[in-house]
Order: sequence, then structure tokens, then C-alpha cells
Amino acid sequence: MMKIKIFVLSVLLTFPIVPQEIDFNLPHNIKLFADFLFCEKDYLRAIVEYKKYLNTTENDTVQFKIALAYSKMNEFNLAFANLEKIKRASIFYQDGISEKLKLLFIQNNDSAFYQFAKNVVSSDIKYQKLYLCYGLLNKIKYGDKNKFLAAFDNEEKISVEKFYEQKLNPNYKSEVLAGILSAIIPGSGKIYTEEYGDGITSFLLTGLFSYLAYTNFDHKHYTRAWIFTALGAGFYAGNVYGSVASAQIFNAKVNFEFENGLKLYLEEKNYFIPEYEFCK
Repeated sequence: MMKIKIFVLSVLLTFPIVPQEIDFNLPHNIKLFADFLFCEKDYLRAIVEYKKYLNTTENDTVQFKIALAYSKMNEFNLAFANLEKIKRASIFYQDGISEKLKLLFIQNNDSAFYQFAKNVVSSDIKYQKLYLCYGLLNKIKYGDKNKFLAAFDNEEKISVEKFYEQKLNPNYKSEVLAGILSAIIPGSGKIYTEEYGDGITSFLLTGLFSYLAYTNFDHKHYTRAWIFTALGAGFYAGNVYGSVASAQIFNAKVNFEFENGLKLYLEEKNYFIPEYEFCK
């Protein structure tokens, strides 16, 4: 109710003389209300009002806003479908291409992204930026670093170069080396993969059971000696296997942090699309 009161006041302020009654069915007022809802991030109701307005007239700005509203609601297919309605002669046609490329990027649809991107990346540098970042995320050959970075401005290069280097030289741990280390010194493979607590625990337990097995054999307590031997051997084998698994988990974490970091950076940069000033 408060939103509607604010909207009514804004409508009244658009007229030099305050009318006795406002006709909210007039196209002009429908659009004003829809714009108000859009800027209040009430996207679903804004779409309804914009569609009412489009029943009376064609308006590329309104069509574009409908697509943006669907995108904000994560209704990517509906957003894409509405962007397709933007005519080539429209001032929003190029922005529509950027938005479609962004939607395909977010959906991580390889075939659709590259099918669409191959027709547009050569026409504008801003499309190339997102295309190159998509390659980083999806293990595509991304070529020489200088050529890769050429598409980005100086400020962007600082961040993008870091992602490029992370992709080119990821901080992986060798599964083989982790296993060998733990085979030589129990727990050292876990320490190598930065699981320090588990590494120290593995070293102490394996050492403890080995010592207990040795002392019981030395004192001819063979039953207990074999029990401790079995426990020590089990911990030893588990320690080697666990070290290999730990390296795999470490590498998966490296991949996750890289992908998550790059996606977050692109979100913050709005996928290299300038912010629209519809609500200023």
C-alpha cells in the first residue's frame, strides 16, 4: 500500500496542475507505474504492467526492461525470448546481444553459447571479454597470455591475469607424490596436502601400533602382537590411500575456488556490461 501511495504522489507531480481524478488505465500512467515497480525491484508486477502497456503501443525500452526483469528473477529462457523481440534497428539491439551472451554464460550451455558467440565475438570487444572468460571456465584453449589479455582494459587485466595464471598453473598436489610420501613416512602425504591435523594423527597412531606390536613380539605376547600388527598395517594402508584421496580433494577444492572466484568477479563486473540508468 505504501508503494502505491508513493507512486500516486509521483504521478501527481508529473502534472503542472493536480487533476481531480487520475485514470490509471491510461498508457502513460500504466508505464509510470510499471517503471516504479521495476525500480522497486518488484519485477513480476512490473512485467504485468509493462505487458499491459505494450498492448497499446510498441516500445523497445519497455521490451528490454521486461527481459531484464525476467533475468533478475532467474527466468533465463523467458528473458532470452524477450530479448529476441528487440529489433535490429533498436538502440537496445547491441545491449540485447550482450544480455543474451550473459544469459547463455550463466546457464553454462556450451553448445548454445559457442553457437551464438561465434557470430558476435568479432564484432565488438566487449563480447570477446566474456567469450575469453568462458574459455577459462570450460577448459578451452585460451592461447598466448598477451593476446588473451589484449581484450581487457588496464584495470581488468590485473584481475583477469591472476585467473589466467591460476588456470595455466593451478596449485595442484600430486596424488602419486602424496601416496609415496605417506608410504615412506606415515602422515606426511596428508601434511603435503595441507591436512596437518590428519597427518600428525596418522603418524602418531601408525607409530603407536607399530611400537606396541614390536614390544609385544619382543615379550612373546604373540596374540596381542598380531592384533597390533593388523591395526598398524590397517592404519598404514589407510593412511596411504587417504593421502591419495586427500590430494584429489585438494585439487577439486582448487578448481572450485578458481571457478567460484571467476564467476564472482564477473558478477561484480556485470559480465562487462555497463549498468543501465533506468532508475536514476
